[in-house]
Amino acid sequence: MLEELKQDLTGLRKTISDREISDIALSALKEAARITFQMKIRDIFNFVKFVVVGSSRLVSYLYRTIKQEGWNAPRTWWKDTKESFKKKLEQIETVWEQMSPEQRVDTLIDFVIIVLTLFLVGGGLDFEGGLPDTDLTFGVGKHRNIFTHTVLLGLTLEFIVRFLVALVTESEKRGYTPRSEFLRAVLDFAKKHHDAAIAGMWLGLFVHYLKDANLLARRTKPYAGVRGLSMQEHQRMLASNAFVSAIFGSGAVVNPEEKYLNELKQ
Repeated sequence: MLEELKQDLTGLRKTISDREISDIALSALKEAARITFQMKIRDIFNFVKFVVVGSSRLVSYLYRTIKQEGWNAPRTWWKDTKESFKKKLEQIETVWEQMSPEQRVDTLIDFVIIVLTLFLVGGGLDFEGGLPDTDLTFGVGKHRNIFTHTVLLGLTLEFIVRFLVALVTESEKRGYTPRSEFLRAVLDFAKKHHDAAIAGMWLGLFVHYLKDANLLARRTKPYAGVRGLSMQEHQRMLASNAFVSAIFGSGAVVNPEEKYLNELKQ
């Protein structure tokens, strides 16, 4: 296997000129930037739409039920909530039954990747450490700097992942594919499941930043090098970055029903 990988890399370097490598890298950079930007704009738009439409429907529903039921309205709310939840579960079950065995396996793999990445990036079961706290390697005074403890870290990581996937895709478009079956399998797996890893990464940042905000306490460790802000403002900054990470994370998660319907359209 190692010999095949070595031959692939050696053969690839012999067949691709420096100009072609530059073209592939530039195309991959543009594609990664385009997708990352579009996905974040989509996530923000969908969240705003969800809030506006959801709030409108909720107010209308509450007004209607209170007008019709009066003091019995809470009983109706509880009943309707259970019915709505039950219908959603039935929809997911129906879609799951319609999936092929391969689609079911891919869905389960995505779920496992999301969970594992969440804990890996977030810092384990206690959400201490993880990628945000790698800034401790530069000293305690650098801990909670403006890069590792804001969405800048998540945007950078997502861009890198999408760039690597785009790099593979651009290379394949030009006919450069590895001979190693193992390497091909790894690259195919990455192309198919990288969105799940991105979702888990954002959700891990969400939980880590929210815990760091320590909103239920009066104090937390403030951002390094950021002066002139009160303790509450530091907490709000951490909580805001957690909130935005949650938006990006939930936007990157594609539930089984939506993913299945998207595949049917293609």
